[in-house]
Amino acid sequence: MIRRDEMIGATLNLGGTPISLDDYATTGLLAAAIAPRGMGKTSAGLLMAEQLSAQGWVSVLVDPENELESLYGDAVSDPDALRDALEARDRPIIVVNAKDAGEFVPFGEAILDAADQHRKPIFAMIDEGQLFSGSRRRRNGMGEAADIINEFAERGRKRALDLFITALRYTGTLQRTLFANKNLTLIGLQEDPTAWSALAPQFKASRIEFADLNALAPGEFMCLSRRGVEKVRMPMAAALKAVAPKAKPVAKTLPATFNQWTRAMSAIPTERLVELSEDVVGVLSTVAELSPQQILAGQAALQDELEART
Repeated sequence: MIRRDEMIGATLNLGGTPISLDDYATTGLLAAAIAPRGMGKTSAGLLMAEQLSAQGWVSVLVDPENELESLYGDAVSDPDALRDALEARDRPIIVVNAKDAGEFVPFGEAILDAADQHRKPIFAMIDEGQLFSGSRRRRNGMGEAADIINEFAERGRKRALDLFITALRYTGTLQRTLFANKNLTLIGLQEDPTAWSALAPQFKASRIEFADLNALAPGEFMCLSRRGVEKVRMPMAAALKAVAPKAKPVAKTLPATFNQWTRAMSAIPTERLVELSEDVVGVLSTVAELSPQQILAGQAALQDELEART
């Protein structure tokens, strides 16, 4: 039986209960993040790369947008430079610029070569995975790139090669092999109800429904690990935090959409809602300068919420 000693005692902290990598010592780590653009998939991969690099891995970030050099230094110039860097292991995080499957192939081969020769832990992050591992198209290098990534997934555990890949949707954007082998899944905001049929089996042992996924905010994910399902709010990767502009303070406003109301209400314990008597509501409404119509609408919504919870 394969046993990855570097996994013993290693952890990932993704905004929820720390994930012990002891659970992955015999299988390796194959993580996938599924959500629309702008929901924090890349940041999740960078967070994992930073944490694993601090624990002995070399992280290779495959970047189709040429955005990560400003965070982690110049990209390697060519596949041979990548091979040299993976042999020297003197750079904890290595950036690879590859805008499409054709550009990725020689770098992917270099990663496989290094994993074969050295068998030392490598974490590969494939951002925008649908560009490199489409489920249908085989031209323009897509087929060869998909085969390489499938090699990462199927045989990586024997090579100390771990993988993180992002996708826009749960089906139709990546090879089935990846979903068949994944063992850590991050599912973010889902806006298309028709996607629930594919997602539902992931949550059959929990009480999570499509509405729960539809209410997720950017940076929030349902994390499915060996220990079960947990909602997490992903911390920002350190490199991103260093360059992110500070948010300007904004005046607090009432939620304006159904999703905003759902998130706001779910964050309030039932015990607090029960304490909102008519007298308390009256005082709060006066302070907030609400109109009589707003007060009546709020009282009705409060009653509906309490009935739904009981």
